[in-house]
Amino acid sequence: MHKDYANFHKKGTFLQMEYLNPLIQQIKQTSQMIDRFNDEKKLQAPINLNSLSIQCTLPSNYDQLENLSPLEYLIKYTKPSIYRQEIILKLIRKIQRDRIIDIDDAKDIVFEYFNHYKIHEDINEFFQFLDINSLNIFQTNEIIIICCYAERYFLCKLDKNENILFERSLQEIIDFEFLKRKFDGLKLSDNLQCLFKTLEGSKIIN
Repeated sequence: MHKDYANFHKKGTFLQMEYLNPLIQQIKQTSQMIDRFNDEKKLQAPINLNSLSIQCTLPSNYDQLENLSPLEYLIKYTKPSIYRQEIILKLIRKIQRDRIIDIDDAKDIVFEYFNHYKIHEDINEFFQFLDINSLNIFQTNEIIIICCYAERYFLCKLDKNENILFERSLQEIIDFEFLKRKFDGLKLSDNLQCLFKTLEGSKIIN
């Protein structure tokens, strides 16, 4: 009798597992999909525009700003957020695997960075603002800086439907106050002066 029960139990367990196995596999697949979604969500394009995407500073000697292009200034005197860098590097690997990125891919990366809620005309206008439309190639670090600064740029062209996080660091507030007095007598390019206006605070770019 014990043997019959053991056979019955074994057969019942087998039938249960035969029924449950497809369900278990389905649960595993669903769990894997959720994990992948969560991983992608951690590194998705920014939903809120945040001034802390990039920290901007000024040199102690303002003369060093003369003859700099907007991109040259950003490369020398700004520091992108570590979290934003992770997002942008992922986008770069998705669109362009080479270290050198051409102008079209650069615009596509910025477009993807804003999760398509900026139109291509916005991106073209932004590249024109930075005076980089004539550049043929970009390095990875340049694309990271361009994307992070783009948040600051679009903060100054606010749309009523956009979410805003505009909490500048105290050091940046101090650096970029009284710029007219600080830059008196300096020969700065018009493009660089326009960039500095975006760093003074929440001002609309004309």
